[in-house]
Amino acid sequence: MALGMNDQRIKEILVKQNEHFKHLNLEHQQFDQRLKELNNRKFKTERELIELRNLKKHKLRIKDSMQKYIFEYRKNKTHW
Repeated sequence: MALGMNDQRIKEILVKQNEHFKHLNLEHQQFDQRLKELNNRKFKTERELIELRNLKKHKLRIKDSMQKYIFEYRKNKTHW
């Protein structure tokens, strides 16, 4: 069943079934939105540049955590 499932579909399932994953996904979206806001500014203050760097790091950590959930979901579903 899960062999043909893409990451997006698995994310949708995990958001409904797992509160921690749901929280990670929400954080990831919030960081992504803030990054877009900052990147759209033509000129950035030193503080904004630091915030950009930190947001990118946090977003990547969250994405890594989410990928672990997706990997585990896929692994568990393919061993039926």
